[in-house]
Amino acid sequence: MTRCAFVHIVVLLAAILLLLQNTAVYAKPVFNSVNKYDVNGNPCPLRTRSGELCPQMCVSDVSLCPKGFGDDSCSDGQTLCIDGSCSADCGNIPARKNPCGCSFQYPPEQAKDLVPCAAFGDVTIEHYNKDDTSQTIDFCTERFNVSGSMPLWGDWDGSQEQADDSSIDGRRFWSGNQCPTAPKYHYTYTEPLWIGVFSCVGAEAFVLLLWIVYKFLREMPVRRLRRRDAGFTTTAPANVHGASAGDDSEKTSLSKDMSDEKRGKASSSASDSDAGNETSDIYIKGYSNDALGWVGFSSVILTSLGWIVWLGFWIGDYYGTLGEPDSLSHYDSGLLDETFIPIWIFAVTWTVTCCVFLKRIRNFFRIECLPAEGQYVQIERELKELKMATSASKIVALAKLVEEKFVKFIKADVHVATCKIKLIPGSKLRYFNYMCTRYVFNEKTKQYGPYLFDMGSTHRQIHTHSNGLSNQEASARLSLIGPNFISVYVPSYPLAFVLELSNFFYLYQLMIQVIYWYWNYYVIGIIDTCIILLSAVVKVFVRVRGELRVKRMAEHSEVCTILRDGQWQELSTIDLVPGDIFRIVAGMHVPCDAIVLGGNIVVDESSLTGEPLPIRKFPIREDDGVYDKSGAGKINTLFAGTSISQSQEVTTSDGSISEPTGLCLHTGTQTDKGQLVQQILFPQPISFIFDEQLRLVFGILILYAIIVFVLAMVFYQTKPSAAWFYAMFSSSQLISPLIPAALVMGQSVAAGRLRKKKIYCVNLPRIIMAGKVQMFCFDKTGTLTKEGLEFYGGMCAQTTSSSTAVAAGDSQIGTVEFAPFIESYEKLPDKMRMAAATCHAVAEVEGGLMIGNPVDIEMFRTTGCEISKTPMPGALDTIIVSDEGSTGSGSYKLDIIKRFEFLHARASMSVAVRDPRDGHVHVFVKGSFEKVKEHLDSATVPDNYLAAANHMARRGGYVLAMGHRDLGDIDVSEMQNWTRDDMENGSELVGFIVFKNMLKEDTPEAIAKLKNGSTRTVMITGDTALTGVFIAKSAGLMSEQATVYLGDLDKSGELYWVDVDKEEPVSQEQIDRVISSVPGDDYELAMTGKAFNRLDDMGLIRQYVLHTRVFARMLPNDKVNCVQLHMERGFTAMCGDGGNDCGALRAAHVGLALSDAEASIVSPFSSSDRSINSCVELLIQGRSALATSFAGYLYLILYGQTMTFLKIFSFYFSNTASSNTWIWIDAFINTIMSICVAYSGPAKKLSKHRPTARILGPQIMTTAGGTVAINFIFLSSAFAWLYKQSWFRCNEFDSSSTDIAKWWLLADNYEASVLAFVCLFQFVNNAMVVNFGYYFRRRWYRNYALVFLWAVYVAIISIVLLARTNWLGCRFRLNCGSKNVLASEFSIHPSFYIEDYNNLTGHNIIPTDSRYQLWGICIGNMCATVLWQLVVALYPVHSWARKKRPLRRLKVKL
Repeated sequence: MTRCAFVHIVVLLAAILLLLQNTAVYAKPVFNSVNKYDVNGNPCPLRTRSGELCPQMCVSDVSLCPKGFGDDSCSDGQTLCIDGSCSADCGNIPARKNPCGCSFQYPPEQAKDLVPCAAFGDVTIEHYNKDDTSQTIDFCTERFNVSGSMPLWGDWDGSQEQADDSSIDGRRFWSGNQCPTAPKYHYTYTEPLWIGVFSCVGAEAFVLLLWIVYKFLREMPVRRLRRRDAGFTTTAPANVHGASAGDDSEKTSLSKDMSDEKRGKASSSASDSDAGNETSDIYIKGYSNDALGWVGFSSVILTSLGWIVWLGFWIGDYYGTLGEPDSLSHYDSGLLDETFIPIWIFAVTWTVTCCVFLKRIRNFFRIECLPAEGQYVQIERELKELKMATSASKIVALAKLVEEKFVKFIKADVHVATCKIKLIPGSKLRYFNYMCTRYVFNEKTKQYGPYLFDMGSTHRQIHTHSNGLSNQEASARLSLIGPNFISVYVPSYPLAFVLELSNFFYLYQLMIQVIYWYWNYYVIGIIDTCIILLSAVVKVFVRVRGELRVKRMAEHSEVCTILRDGQWQELSTIDLVPGDIFRIVAGMHVPCDAIVLGGNIVVDESSLTGEPLPIRKFPIREDDGVYDKSGAGKINTLFAGTSISQSQEVTTSDGSISEPTGLCLHTGTQTDKGQLVQQILFPQPISFIFDEQLRLVFGILILYAIIVFVLAMVFYQTKPSAAWFYAMFSSSQLISPLIPAALVMGQSVAAGRLRKKKIYCVNLPRIIMAGKVQMFCFDKTGTLTKEGLEFYGGMCAQTTSSSTAVAAGDSQIGTVEFAPFIESYEKLPDKMRMAAATCHAVAEVEGGLMIGNPVDIEMFRTTGCEISKTPMPGALDTIIVSDEGSTGSGSYKLDIIKRFEFLHARASMSVAVRDPRDGHVHVFVKGSFEKVKEHLDSATVPDNYLAAANHMARRGGYVLAMGHRDLGDIDVSEMQNWTRDDMENGSELVGFIVFKNMLKEDTPEAIAKLKNGSTRTVMITGDTALTGVFIAKSAGLMSEQATVYLGDLDKSGELYWVDVDKEEPVSQEQIDRVISSVPGDDYELAMTGKAFNRLDDMGLIRQYVLHTRVFARMLPNDKVNCVQLHMERGFTAMCGDGGNDCGALRAAHVGLALSDAEASIVSPFSSSDRSINSCVELLIQGRSALATSFAGYLYLILYGQTMTFLKIFSFYFSNTASSNTWIWIDAFINTIMSICVAYSGPAKKLSKHRPTARILGPQIMTTAGGTVAINFIFLSSAFAWLYKQSWFRCNEFDSSSTDIAKWWLLADNYEASVLAFVCLFQFVNNAMVVNFGYYFRRRWYRNYALVFLWAVYVAIISIVLLARTNWLGCRFRLNCGSKNVLASEFSIHPSFYIEDYNNLTGHNIIPTDSRYQLWGICIGNMCATVLWQLVVALYPVHSWARKKRPLRRLKVKL
C-alpha cells in the first residue's frame, strides 16, 4: 500500500506536467499529394466550387457595408448585431461572438471597434484555387459591387507592426476565412479554477505524505516484533482444551499438500478433520483505527470522486452544458483537448491503482498492531493455481514468468480479506469469522484458529458423551465455534453488478468510453457502454444464479430435539454444538456430522454423495475399536445435508429400548458438507492452457495497440491532441468489451442444453474441460452395469469319504470338494439358504422399499423371506423364513443378535444368528472369496477353491464366499464383547453364492461412442478382477480377443502376473515388453488394489497406469489415487454412482455422478438419467462449448483486427465512417452476431478429434492470420482500384481544409465510402468464417439465427452499395449527397432530410459500373476468407498438415 501512495503522488505531479504541452500542425496524408494528378498523371484541373466562399467584411461602422448587407439586410424592427445576425435586441450578444475578432481570445484594440456586415451567401467560383487568396477577394469584390480595395484583417495601416498606432475609422477589412491564425493561448494557472485544483491536489499529496510518516513511526514496535519472529500473525486449529495444534512460526500451513503424504490417507480420530483448513497458507495482521487514518482514507475517497466529477466537468464544458462551450479553456477547443488528456490519464491511473489495492486501502489507513490487540485483522491467503494443463511453449512460459513477477509485485497472488474482531459475550475471548468459519484467539499460543472438540478416538470414548451437555456447556461451545449454520453471502444483483464493474477489464473499458463521451463520440460511447454493461450483466446473472443454487444447498435450519441438562428440549439446529445428543426422526435433514448412538436408521445420501439408494446406519459399538469416519466408521456416521428416510427404536439384548439418537461430531464448515460448500464458495484458482495463452494474447494485443497508437500519431498529421484521441479510439477497439461475455456465453448455453438432458452442472468452467477429456474412468456396479444383480446360483462344499477313512471306521475324514453348480435357490442346502436369509444388512422402509447393499438386496429377495417390523427382544433384526418348499415345516423366525457390517478394508461382513428351533447360535461370514478364505478352517477348503471361484468370475459371476460356525446353545451375553476375528475365525466353508451383474442395455453403445471419439475408457472397481475383465470385455472397454495379464500379490506379498485366459504365469520381462510396446498391440493389463499399491510404493505405477484397463478390488482412497495418476498424463473424467467413489469424482478434471439428485455437490456434474450415454452427451456438449467459446473469442479478435484496419486507413486519409455506420457496426453487427455465434448447436456424435485449447495453436492462428491477411489484401486492393478510377482522381478528400477534430464531418467522401463498404462486408463475414466446422458443432447452416442475420446484413449492405440513392444509404452517408447536388447532377429529388455534404463535389455517389466492381471485390473478399477457412484452416490442408506434422499428443490405446 505504500507503493500505492507513492504511485498516486507521482501521478499527481506527472498530470500537472502534462497540462503544459501544446503544438499544432495540419492534417494531410503522408505518402501522397491530394488532388494533384489525375489518373493519367496529368495535373488536376481547377474546378468550380460553390458555397460560402467569400470572406466576412468587417467595418468601423455598419453604414460602410455594401447595399443590402448592412442594417437594410434586416427586417423591420431589427438591426444587424455584432455576430452578423439580425435581431430586435442585440444587447445580450457577447463581444466574443463578433467574427471581426477572428477568434482571437484577446483581439487587437483596432478589431474591437469593428462590426460585421451581413454574410454574402453562396457563390460559385470557376477554376477555384483555395491557395489563391486574391482570386476569391477579387471575385467577391466584383460580385457584390464592393467599391475600392480593402486590406486583410490585421493590416491596419499596411503594416501589422504599426497596428497599435493606427486608426480604423471609416475603414473596411476582409476577415472570416481570411483571418490569420489565432495565437495559441496558455493557462497562467492563476485562474481560480486551477488554484482550487492545485490546492486539492496539494492537500491530498500532503495528507498522504503526512500519513506515511505518521504510520511509519506508529508501527515501529510491530516491525521490531516481526523481526524477532514473535509469531503473532499465525493461525492454527485449537482443540477442546484450547491448546493449539500449530507452531509459533510466522506462517503456518493449515493443510498438507497432497504430495507430502500418501493420496487418500484416511483420518483415524473423531476429532481428526481438515474442516476449516484452507487449501493454502494464510497470513494475519492486526489493525486498529486511527483518527488521522480516517482523514487519509476519506481524502482518497473524496479525491477519487473528485477526479470523476472533474472529468465530467470538462466533458460538460466540451458540450457547453455548463455554459458556453470551451469556456474553461479560454474558448480554445484545442487547449480544452490538451487539458482533458492529462486529466483522463491521471484519473485512469488513480482508478486502476485503487482497483489493484482495493482490499488493502482501508487497512493502509489503519495502524498495524498485534492481532490480539487490533480491532480488525487482514487475512492474506495464498492463491495456488491448480494447473489442469500447461503449455510447453517457451514463449508462454516466459509470459507466465513475467506475469507471475508482476502479480507478485502488486501482491495480487493472494486473496485479501478484512474481518472485524469480536468478543465472545461474557468473556474476553476474541474471534473473527472467515470463509464461514469462526477463528478464536488462543491466549496460550497467541494464535487464531478454528476451535475443534475431541470426542475421542475409540468407540468407548465416544460413548462417554452419551449423556449430552448442560446448557452452560453448550452455550460456551456455541460461542467458541459459532452457530451451526453456513451462511452463504450472495450479493444482490445490483451489488454484484457494481462489484463486477470494479474488475480491471471493465474499468479499462469504461475509462475508454469516457474519451468517447468527451470527443463528440457520445453516440458510440453510449452504445459501447451498453455493450460493456450487457457483458457484465450476463456474467453477473450466470454467477449469482450459481451462487444462489449453492446457497439453497448450504443453508438449512429446522427444529430438532436436543438433550440438555438431562432433559429433551425443542431447539433450532442452529444451536447444535459438538457433544450434543439429538433425536433422529424420519424426514429430518441431518444438521451436522453425527455418530449414531442408538436405533435403526435409514438415510438418503443422494444429495451429498450421489448414492442412489438409501443407506442403513448402525449404532456405534461400545468397545475399544478405533473410530474412522471415512473408513469403517462410515456406517455409524450421519453426514450433514443428508435426509433421514426411516428411524426406529430397537430393543437391546437386556430388554431396554434404544431410541434413535446421534452424537453431534462436527458442525458448520467442519462437516463434510461444509468443506464441499467451502470448496465451491472459495475455489482454488484453475489454470487451464486456454487461460495461460489468453493472458499472452492480451499481452500481444496490448503491444499491438501501442503500435497502432504510434501509427495513428504518425499518420494523423494534425494537432497531437486530436491524433491522441484517434489513436486511443483505434487501439481500444482491439480488445472488445464483449470478450468476457463471449467466453462465458458458450459455457452458459451448454449448461442449459445439458440441463435439458438431465445433466446438471455446478461449475461452469468445467464444461470446457469436458471438451478436452482424453480418458474416462468408470466405476462398475451401478455405472456400467445395472443397479441390482440377478441371482445366478450356488456351489456348495461337501465332504466325500475316502476308502482309507471307511476302513479306519472314521466317516468324518474325507476329501472336501465342491458339489455341482446349482442354479435353483430352493435346491440349495439348508445352511446356505439360512446364510442367504440372514447374512446381510438389508432393511425395509415404509412402503416396502428395501435398502442396503444391492447384492444383499438381490440375495434377500431371492430367499423369499421377510423382515419382521418388530424384532424379537435382544435382536437387531428378526427374519421370517418360509420353509414350505423344502421341509414343509412352515414358517419360522431367525434372530440376528450381532452383526459386523461390511467393511471395504476386510471385504466381508458377519452375523450371529439365533435359531429358535434348536436354540443354537450360528455365525455366518460373507464376502469376497479372497478375504473370506483368510478366516476359514483350511481343512474345509477344497484344493480348487480359487480355481472354482475364478472360473465363475471369469464368466461374469459376482462370487461371494459363505462361511459358518455353529456355536451351539450358548448365552448370548457371552459374545457381546467378541471382536470380528473372535466371531469369524475358524469358520467352515459353506460354499459360493453367485450373482450376475448385468450390463445396462446402452453401455456397449456408449462405450463404443466414447472410443470412436478418441477417448480411452478405464474401469476402476471394487469388484474382483476377473469379473471386472469379463464386464470390460462385454461392455467393449477391451476387445473380446484381447490377451489380459492380471497383476496381484501372492501370500508372501510378491507381485506376480498371470494370463487370465490361459491361467498361466507371465514373467515380469514379458510385462516389461508389453508396456514398452506400441499401444495398438492386442493386449491389456489388469491389476488388483494390492498390486496397484505395491507398484505405487515402488514408484513404478506410472509406467503401468496407461496400459491398465481394469483396476479391481480398489478401495475408495485407491480410486482417488488412480484417478490422480491418470490426471498427470491427460484430461481425465470419472463417472460413478457417488457411493464409494465420491473422492474420485471430486478429484477428476471432470466428475459425473449418476445421481437422482438435481443438485449434488459431490462432483461438478450429476445426471439423473443414470445412463452412460450421459458421459457421451457431456463430452459432446463440452467439445461444443470449447469450440464455441473459441469461435466467439476468434470472432471478437477478428472484429478488433478489422476495426484496426478501418481505423488505420482512416488515419491515413484523415476521414472516418459516419456515426450511423459506427452504430450499426457496434450495436447490431458485433453484439448480435456474437450472441448468435454462441448458439451454434453441438455435433450429434463425438468426432475422432478434440477441439484445440490453444489460442496460439496452429488452427486458431491459421484461421486468424489467414483471415486478417486476406482482409487486409482485399482492403488494400480496393483502394488500389479506387486510385485507378477517373471519377475519383482530382476529387479526393482534402482533410487539410477541414477541422478533423469534428470527426462527424469526415465521412462525406469516396475514400470513407470504399472503406466503409469493404469493412462492413468483412465485419459480417467474420461471423460466418468462425461458424464453420462440423466436427464439434452442427454444420454451419444449422445455426439458423446466424445464417439468417448474415444474409440480411449482406443484403442490406449490397442494396446500399448497388441500388440508386435511397433513404437507407443516405442515413449511412453512403452513395448520397447534398439535396441540391442530387437534383442538379443526378435528377434525384429526395423527400427526406439530408445534411449538406462538406466536400467539393457535394456527394460521394460511385458510378454504377464501378459499384458492381467494388461489390465484386467485397464478394471476392468474402469468398476468399471462406475458402481459406474451409480448405486450409479446417479440412484438406489442415488434415494433411495434421498427418504430416502431427502435434505431440498423448498416445494411448482407446
